Amino acid sequence: MKKLLRRLHLYLGVFFAPLLLLFVITGWWQTVTINRNKGLGFGQTVIEKLSTVHIDQYYPVPGTKKYRTDAFKILTVALCIGLILAIVLGIWMGFQTPGHRLGSLIALLLGIAVPIAILALAPHRGPPSPAPTAVSTSP
Repeated sequence: MKKLLRRLHLYLGVFFAPLLLLFVITGWWQTVTINRNKGLGFGQTVIEKLSTVHIDQYYPVPGTKKYRTDAFKILTVALCIGLILAIVLGIWMGFQTPGHRLGSLIALLLGIAVPIAILALAPHRGPPSPAPTAVSTSP
């Protein structure tokens, strides 16, 4: 059972590593990009406030107009660098496990191919469907 769990951990880790790298790198970009626009009224719900932490590096507090974000940006960049190193080391370790190199390679390639395939299938070409409207039966 212990071997099965380790093998599962190995393949899941290698499979999800490319997607984790995508989210870490884009999250890093969101952290250091200034002047990202949001609509009026954004930041009212807890999830929007937490999103503000992710995007703008502060937790919105009513009545506060200015925030210091440099320390949190530095922490986030350090987190991104640490995660990237940990993910790359995890992939390398996956390939160092005797008897599992082919499985690790397959999991890594699937971890790259599956998100690309899902994104490739996602676009809806053509104009959006119009909203249904009520039909009047009176002359």
